[in-house]
Amino acid sequence: MAENVMDQIVSELRHNAPSLYPTHGELKNVRVVGHTPKTDHYIYDIVIDFADGSERAYAKVYRSAKCGAHGTKSLASVETSNLRNIYSLVESKKLSGVPRPLGNFSQQGAVVAEKLSGTPLQSIIMKAALLPGYADHGTLETAARATGEWLRRFHKATQEAPAPLDGEKLLADLERLCGNCKGEGLEEASIRKIMSGARSILAKARRPQPQSAVLNDFTPLNVTIGEGGIGFCDFAKMNERGSSLLDVALFQACVEALEKYPFCNRVITTEVQDAFVQAYGANESEQQLLRVFKMKALLSMFAQGRTVKESAVRKKVMWANVMKKFIQQAADRSLAPAA
Repeated sequence: MAENVMDQIVSELRHNAPSLYPTHGELKNVRVVGHTPKTDHYIYDIVIDFADGSERAYAKVYRSAKCGAHGTKSLASVETSNLRNIYSLVESKKLSGVPRPLGNFSQQGAVVAEKLSGTPLQSIIMKAALLPGYADHGTLETAARATGEWLRRFHKATQEAPAPLDGEKLLADLERLCGNCKGEGLEEASIRKIMSGARSILAKARRPQPQSAVLNDFTPLNVTIGEGGIGFCDFAKMNERGSSLLDVALFQACVEALEKYPFCNRVITTEVQDAFVQAYGANESEQQLLRVFKMKALLSMFAQGRTVKESAVRKKVMWANVMKKFIQQAADRSLAPAA
């Protein structure tokens, strides 16, 4: 099915490429050079060859087996709309690092856009963890700072009027997540620490909180570091309005969660988080709230568990044990002082 969709996409790109790239010479070919399978979609790498050079693109094709033909069209339509809306900020000079959409392929259950060149931030973090001396010249800090600056520009370009924080709902969500994680082995002492620390912080949060579009998937794996700066291309989960701090907290949680790997230590994850938050410009009260939002994100990761086959019981148990210990340590660091 995906191959048939790619035939249609390649055919349309062959027809539209001259108008999409009017400064190039004669179109020679449009070819698919590889693909990467994901849980609910495929990513196809595309090269558009002209007489005087080439352009890179990608096609994200949703799997119909996961949500049906109608579902793929709906998902692709939402993501295409989000991408177009955000790319309009690039055209107005308010933002950079967003791929240009190359047409509307929603009816094929696909999203097609230019490919941003660069290295995922998570790969840079892992290299710093595995290769002694890799980050000695500020590579990691520079990348983290640039990432924080980009997210601040994104939130500023899409900002809405501030809104009060619904502390009661946030506490209820935390309590529910703690209950889910308790079933996986999270200790009662850690749950009490998390809840008491969150209540203490939220009791002091009286100011309206910044609102903007929220990406909901701003993770080190989805951030690209290239010569032209920061790039981000996954707008599938974006909401037009929400608390800006949710993106900041999710990024921090994903960085901190890398500590579950024995070779990725606290020194590295702290350096990345501190440089990122400082560049983002979170004030003291926002940094306090980020501790709560980050813990919520970490608990969500734990509650979702590791996606493995039902027969792989040993792997599920190992994942639960690692995450249980990690969450307990995170609670001690983030919320114990506020208890």
